[in-house]
Amino acid sequence: MYYSKDKMLNKIIADEVGSGARFVHGKKHAKLLLAGGGLLVFSRTPSDRRTVRNVKAELARLHRRQAQA
Repeated sequence: MYYSKDKMLNKIIADEVGSGARFVHGKKHAKLLLAGGGLLVFSRTPSDRRTVRNVKAELARLHRRQAQA
């Protein structure tokens, strides 16, 4: 399934969806609702070269919060 125009970001989101997250389409941005709670909003057509790194970092933060709860 197509999640983002960026190949790496598409793979990261596909892995999260495969592990139980829910993906919600938007016109310019999309939402990823994690299974244990947590929300990640990202651009479907990222223009920033650091987008993949930022999404990975935010996902790591969300997973740490879930593990603590």
